[in-house]
Amino acid sequence: LRFGKMRLALYHLDSGTIELLGHMGEGKNINPTWSPDGRSLAFVSDRTGISNLFLYDFTDGNVYQLTDVFTGVSGITPFSPALSWARQADRLAFAYYENGEYNVYAVDNPRSLRRQPYEDRPAPGPVMLLVAGAHRDTTVTAAARRDTTAATPTAGNNVVSVYRPAAGGFRPSGGAPPVDSTAATAPISVRTLLDSATLSLPDTTEFSVRPYRVRFSPDYTARPTIGYARDNFGRGFFGGAAVSLSDILGDHTLQFAGAVNGRISEAQIFAAYINQRNRLNWGVGGSQSPYYFYLPSTVSVVDVGAPGGSDSALIYSLRIQRYVVRDLFAESYYPLSRFSRVELGLHGVSLGVATLTLSDGYDLQTGQYLGSLEADSNQASLGYVQPSLALVHDNALFSYVGPFSGSRSRFGISPAFGNKRFATMTADYRRYLFFRPFTLAVRGLFYGTTGRDANLFPIFLGSTELIRGYTSGSIINNECRGGFANTSGYTGCSELDQLIGTRIAVGNIEFRFPLTRSLVLGFLPVGLPPVEGALFYDAGVAWQSGTKVKLNYDPTNDPLVVRSLLRSYGGSIRVNLLGFVILRFDIAKPLDRPHNKAYWTISLGPTF
Repeated sequence: LRFGKMRLALYHLDSGTIELLGHMGEGKNINPTWSPDGRSLAFVSDRTGISNLFLYDFTDGNVYQLTDVFTGVSGITPFSPALSWARQADRLAFAYYENGEYNVYAVDNPRSLRRQPYEDRPAPGPVMLLVAGAHRDTTVTAAARRDTTAATPTAGNNVVSVYRPAAGGFRPSGGAPPVDSTAATAPISVRTLLDSATLSLPDTTEFSVRPYRVRFSPDYTARPTIGYARDNFGRGFFGGAAVSLSDILGDHTLQFAGAVNGRISEAQIFAAYINQRNRLNWGVGGSQSPYYFYLPSTVSVVDVGAPGGSDSALIYSLRIQRYVVRDLFAESYYPLSRFSRVELGLHGVSLGVATLTLSDGYDLQTGQYLGSLEADSNQASLGYVQPSLALVHDNALFSYVGPFSGSRSRFGISPAFGNKRFATMTADYRRYLFFRPFTLAVRGLFYGTTGRDANLFPIFLGSTELIRGYTSGSIINNECRGGFANTSGYTGCSELDQLIGTRIAVGNIEFRFPLTRSLVLGFLPVGLPPVEGALFYDAGVAWQSGTKVKLNYDPTNDPLVVRSLLRSYGGSIRVNLLGFVILRFDIAKPLDRPHNKAYWTISLGPTF
């Protein structure tokens, strides 16, 4: 950096010499990046007054201007890196500041943008001014015109700093201004500013220094909601709100959230304090969350007539188990790199267990529907302490509806100690292969519990987040409506029970492609939201201790003993609404259930 110039130079490793590149000119020349073949160098320069991309060609020694933008190729700071040249793809990406935000643009084969070599432009010449009261011409340069400090002419140099008062004319900036009248206040000159004690800069030693104190202020507040609807365990009001507070540095955070869905005992509550002052981030808090799981269904025959009568009914019972988890926790995160971290945690959990039974009755002789019945039974509460350890990696890049490049993974284990003993294991790996504009997304997931009391925590595999085409409602309305027995003597809904277990393994593959990219209608103040399409193939299996896993599905097997791989395929459309709500439409065709017709599902949330 010399005299306002930032020039580029090459350091030769073989000879140890430094070679200044030519045609660097005035101003800033930064962020040099080699081309894939090593024959040219791209860099950012503001020689035209606006930062643009330039190319230095080593074959002819000329500089070529590649871009001509209006608001500048720039990073977050004036000297931040703003461009990158991909070696294998021969693709150049650069950051462009426009409309108050930074956008990334890409150019394939950027050397094709070369036109005529850029001509070095000489600096503006001196301006001749006639200084009032002088007996000769005085040359004032452009730099002197901008300078407000005093300058003294030197021998052989006629450069002087001048001041132009409101009355007109010019005078040396270092000279005292003439006073025409004692009633008028003399104008302030540079010399006056330098000599005055009242107009000078404040003395920094008089500044008061106080220790920093943490003061919390709201960052955001979620809009409160309230309503009335039927929930899983009855009818009642629902609603909730959330608030997040932090200090001015963002090192300390408080978060509170609450939601009610019918009953106070099933309310969702969350409160936490997070400290991010050091590299080791940690937090403490507490929460209460209800969870609902399907239990194996039952079928029974009961007498419904008068005492001693022979009338009987077929009772089909669908059972749902509810867990209310009250958790006091301490979590810490230690980053190993920009994309990997280690997570440590300790949880003290109190678990309330209840079972809801939904029964439907049918007359055995006429098949007439007799009605339904709900029953709720509470069970003893459980308590345990659960430490956790996990290794997490995430360098994925996200688009409007989900990630499109990079990878994500989580490998963790959480043993539990107390009156119930089990261990929770997680192995989740996701990879996104980007072939512009297409993405091939792959996921492999294992999650479940093992140990003495692992069967207390069943998992339902038929969620649209895991495998599509096996939602509980579609199975209950089709396979579970008619017969409930198979040739092995099992009575129940085998298609639904196949999806329930304490461990699950899931594999997904998706081919994603854009349909629209924020298409704006120029004559209307509206636009179409980003829409993405995808073709998918899902496979998964749920099992527990004491069951066997086989590849092919057989309806004659007892689903409480034998489990098989469930598969489906189909297409999906994802829409980003309002910038944060992702709406998914999936049409899935299940391959391993009697009712294997394709059907649509609608769900919310980003893709895996």
